[in-house]
Amino acid sequence: MKRSCLSRVRSSAFTLIELMVSTMVVGVTGSIIFVILNTGMVLFAKNTAINVAHQQARVAVLKMEQDLHSAISIPQLVDADRNVVSSVDPASGQPRPAAGISFQVFAAGPFTIPARALAGQRNVVVRTGGYVPKVGQRLCLPLHQVELDIAVVGSGITDRTLTLVSNLPRPIEVSLDDGTAVQPVVVTGFISDRYTYVVKNGELRYFKPGDALGRPMANDITSATPFSIPLTPAGAEYNRFVAAINLSTADHTSNRRGFRAANMFLNAQVPYRAKLCYYQ
Repeated sequence: MKRSCLSRVRSSAFTLIELMVSTMVVGVTGSIIFVILNTGMVLFAKNTAINVAHQQARVAVLKMEQDLHSAISIPQLVDADRNVVSSVDPASGQPRPAAGISFQVFAAGPFTIPARALAGQRNVVVRTGGYVPKVGQRLCLPLHQVELDIAVVGSGITDRTLTLVSNLPRPIEVSLDDGTAVQPVVVTGFISDRYTYVVKNGELRYFKPGDALGRPMANDITSATPFSIPLTPAGAEYNRFVAAINLSTADHTSNRRGFRAANMFLNAQVPYRAKLCYYQ
């Protein structure tokens, strides 16, 4: 009786082959589930990275476009340290891309000049009213072709003495003597800001007067020199347009998964709309 029960128990147990087959089936099923889950996580991370990078690029491009449309000077190219560079390669004669772009934007005005200023001096009295100029802004007097940055802002309520970075190239007369009488002359001017966009160490930064460090606009920029000024068919600089080329971004947090995610390429020509400044 006991042998019969023991025989039935032994006959109902799994054999080694059955255990191996069952283990293999479970392993294959688990591997398939893992691959499906991992693929879904990777696609989710990549889609998130693309959205983040594209959003950064869109914000940066919209801000640059708005500022370029507000430019009142011919834009110029600068390097990563904001030094002016040539827009044409002297060897090939073709447009040379640069790390940044710089231009003037209207800040405040018009203001009158109430007092005479001699050529060679650096101080100019400006009737700014309640507006307080800042160091680094530019004083522009179009009729006298004076465009100089402000080094020191004097005190005052209505009239302020602005010390410029260099001497006046010509006098500013507020009255004229026609031989019979002295006639007052209204001399007006305005103040502008210099805006600069620079790509340095993979980061697009935005500079305004008095901002030495700049503000980050987008990270992980893959193009070190995205700006250039196109040429006309005759080979001259077409300063009416500024081309932003190869401006692309990537989310570095996804690189560990083995791909360069969220690469975005932009190629556009943005015109500026006004020219109130003669110089840069």
